[in-house]
Amino acid sequence: MPVRTLRIEVLGSSFTIQTDETPEYLREVVARFTRKTEEVRAASRVSDPLKVAVLAGLYLVDELERAKTGTRADPGSGSARETAEAIEAEADRLALRLLERLDEGLARVEARVERP
Repeated sequence: MPVRTLRIEVLGSSFTIQTDETPEYLREVVARFTRKTEEVRAASRVSDPLKVAVLAGLYLVDELERAKTGTRADPGSGSARETAEAIEAEADRLALRLLERLDEGLARVEARVERP
């Protein structure tokens, strides 16, 4: 897939990133992260964007790890819930993969900016 430059907005900050993912996929990942940050804000009453992002990231990684190990946050969950959790875990895995690529792209951009 060709690498393209896309602009995204997360927690009030705009980022220009390079990715080989489709714009639709990236929008879905950003939307999922945004939903998680909104959940964190509502549950914790934290307003600092960096703290919200870190907490949301930790929650997403926790969900991913639970999916990998087969541990459940709610032991009484049924099969429909397990299916939903499995789908969510896959989305988390893909989101983490995308975030790694975003970090790599941002590092390349920052390296170019720092060089005269």
